[in-house]
Amino acid sequence: MAIPCRDAGPFLRPLLESLLRQTLADFRLLLVDDGSSDDSGAIAHAVAGDRIRIVRNATALGIGANWNRCAELAADSDYFCLAHQDDVYHSTFLERLTDALTERPDAGIAHCRANAIDGDGRPLDSGAERYKQHFWRRIPAPDRASHYQRLWRGNFLCCPAVLYRTAAWRAAGEFRTDLRFALDWEYWFRLLRCGYDIVDVDAALLDYRRHDTAATAAATSDRWRFAEELAVLDEARSAGLAAGLLPADTGPSPALRNNLLHEALTDLERGDRDGAARKLEFVRDHAPNLWNDRYVRTFRALIRCGAPGRMLLGACRGLAIRFGLGGATG
Repeated sequence: MAIPCRDAGPFLRPLLESLLRQTLADFRLLLVDDGSSDDSGAIAHAVAGDRIRIVRNATALGIGANWNRCAELAADSDYFCLAHQDDVYHSTFLERLTDALTERPDAGIAHCRANAIDGDGRPLDSGAERYKQHFWRRIPAPDRASHYQRLWRGNFLCCPAVLYRTAAWRAAGEFRTDLRFALDWEYWFRLLRCGYDIVDVDAALLDYRRHDTAATAAATSDRWRFAEELAVLDEARSAGLAAGLLPADTGPSPALRNNLLHEALTDLERGDRDGAARKLEFVRDHAPNLWNDRYVRTFRALIRCGAPGRMLLGACRGLAIRFGLGGATG
C-alpha cells in the first residue's frame, strides 16, 4: 500500500489505522511525502512505527509524478494500491482485490465500490456518488470493449479503490504528469487499450472522503477539471475507435455534460450565479458540440426562469440520479 501524501493533516491517522487492520497482513506500507508543510511524516511514524517506510521527495513533484514515484518504489511487488491520504479502507479490501486479480491474470486492475463520507467521517448522501451506483447495476461482460464503453459514459472507478497489477502498470506506462484531475480516467482508458481488462468487485470496501479542501473541489472551482476531462475524452474516442473498443457510430460522451451541469446547478443552489455562468461559458467556448445538446438547452432555458426554474432543475436532477438518466445506464 503506497500513500502519496501532501499535508494530510487529521485524515492521515484514520487512514493508517484502517490499513493496519487489513486481514491480508502480508503487505508493505509506504508513504511518499511530496513536500508537506505539516507533521504528516511524524503522524505516520507515530501511528505505524516501523511498519511503515516514509520517503520524502527532495522537491515537490506534483500529483502525477508522485503517483509514479509511489509505483516505482512498490515495483518489486506483484500488486500495489495508491491509498489516498484522506480515505478509510475496510479490513478485507486488500484480501478481496488481491484474490480478484489472482483469479483474473488478464486484468490490469481490480476495483470495488466506495461509500462517500464527509470531513468528519459521517456517511455522505452525495448525488454524484448515487449516480455512479447505476454503473454497478449492469456490470459489463468481462471484456475490454464493454469496460471501455462504460468508462466512456463516466468515470465510475474510484481511484483509491483500485489495486494495480504491477506488470500491467509497467506495460501501460506511467501516469501522465500534465494532468491533475483526470489522470486516473486517462489511465483506465490506456490500460484497456494496452490489452488488460478490469475486474469489478461488487462490494463497498472503501470510505471515500469528500471535503472542501480536497483536490477535486479546487479543480471544479477553477474549471481546469473540465478542460482535462474534455482532452481525455477526445483522446479516448479517437484511440478507442482505432482500437475497436468503441463502436464506429459513437457520439459525444455524456460524462462531461453531466459533470458540468451538475456542478453548475450546485453553484446556483448556493447562490453562485457567476460560477454557473462560467461553466456554461466553458461549454459554449470549448465544447460547442454540447451547446445544443437537449440537456444543455433545457438547463439554459430553465435558469432564465429564476427560482422556479432552479427548483425544476433540481427535480430533474433528482430523477436523473434515481433512474440513471443521461447516459449512466447506457
